[in-house]
Amino acid sequence: MRKFHWVHAAAAWCAAGALGCGNGDDTTTISPPDAAAEAGDATSSHDGEVPEAATEAGPPDGATSGAEAAFMPDVAGDSGSDAAGVQETGAPPADAGPPKRLLLSYNGSSQSELAAFGLDSRAIDGRLVYPGFIGATFVGRGAPWLLEQSVDVVARLDPGRPWVVGSSWNVALSDRPDGGYSYSDPVGVVVTAGNKAYVLRYTRNDVAVLDASQGVDAGAPAGTIDLGGQVQAGGDGVVEMSAGVYVASRQILYVLLGNIDKNNVGCNGYCFLCSTTHPTVVGIDVASDKLVDLNGSAPGTALTLDGYSPVFGTGAMAYDAAQDRLIVLETGCNETAADGGVGPIVRREVEELSLFTGASRTLLDLDTQGFPQSLTYIDAHRAIVQLDSTYAWDPTTSALGRTIPNAPDAFAWDGADALLGLSTRYGADGGLQGYDVVSVRIADGAVTKLGADPFTLTGGFLGGVGLWPAP
Repeated sequence: MRKFHWVHAAAAWCAAGALGCGNGDDTTTISPPDAAAEAGDATSSHDGEVPEAATEAGPPDGATSGAEAAFMPDVAGDSGSDAAGVQETGAPPADAGPPKRLLLSYNGSSQSELAAFGLDSRAIDGRLVYPGFIGATFVGRGAPWLLEQSVDVVARLDPGRPWVVGSSWNVALSDRPDGGYSYSDPVGVVVTAGNKAYVLRYTRNDVAVLDASQGVDAGAPAGTIDLGGQVQAGGDGVVEMSAGVYVASRQILYVLLGNIDKNNVGCNGYCFLCSTTHPTVVGIDVASDKLVDLNGSAPGTALTLDGYSPVFGTGAMAYDAAQDRLIVLETGCNETAADGGVGPIVRREVEELSLFTGASRTLLDLDTQGFPQSLTYIDAHRAIVQLDSTYAWDPTTSALGRTIPNAPDAFAWDGADALLGLSTRYGADGGLQGYDVVSVRIADGAVTKLGADPFTLTGGFLGGVGLWPAP
């Protein structure tokens, strides 16, 4: 969902530079619903992960040689009535499915922006400016979603015009912990069989359950699922819902819980110190909305991982149906040194969790690598791991493969042989100039420029890239 993960660690926050300007496209501006929760401080950033620019103790970052993932070229990857105030510039023929579009997100100081870039039109087909300083898109089953994270709103977008809101729900609810964040920070919407959708809220302990068939404006959730019983001693009182996948054969929604302690920090607030907690995975029976006991005779109902602080959103966890396992990317933590200072990074890894045995194991040790951003799992021999650089990885090996040259700063896999996304453009003086929309071939890093400067907002930072429809 997002390339740049911005984290609250104690009182320290990190933000990225701003830019972007575009014109000649269609814009919708929406106001926050009356029931929306208070937006956070515009100088704040996302909580839950340490900033990429954080100072980290431990071994220096560096690439590791290893077997290369096999990415063979396949095909080129870049090849109704209007709502009030909205015009269409890239609508498909009535009998065709939705055209491929990149859903590009930008977070400003008090407003955020979605720009829908058409891969056929090579232009912005439409855009949406919405309230709040954090937001992103989430590509779900049947439709893309907009997460207005700092104002507690999730919106189902029109599949054919993914800059137009079809329905929206307010997910603030009433489960804010004492002293907790003013916004619930929805990080994902998992749509299961039928029209049931589950909203994962990073700073809360209740899952919001929606009837996605409704046509509502700031509607109320149909129900909730309380995960407060999964809070671990030694944590910060919140389970940190990070990602979810629905396995239809079991009718179970698997939810990744970070279970970190955001108050246990070092590096002047820029890195997490290791707590006694562990990430877990819980299962929700989507027929009853009750927790499933995943671990048999062992205490509790969850399965436990060995890493620490998973990333969140679509790049956090993948389901590998062939081996019936979940694959999780975790950012790790710093040990406390003998003198009380900050020690080396540990528990930074890609981890496997078998849904057949319940056992976990490390697939890829990343303790000496840069800060993890996202994992794109493709198949048994192909995956993409984004750290400080972006790497091909063969998941049957225990080492990163080759660096993918010129990889975008934020991207989505095109389903074939390329990464589609945004690359930052700098001036001769090193200053931030803008963003290029690019297609980068995985095999050799060849770049095709598709467009430039898709955003109208400035003074903020890149929110992320989604591809709709998904491969």
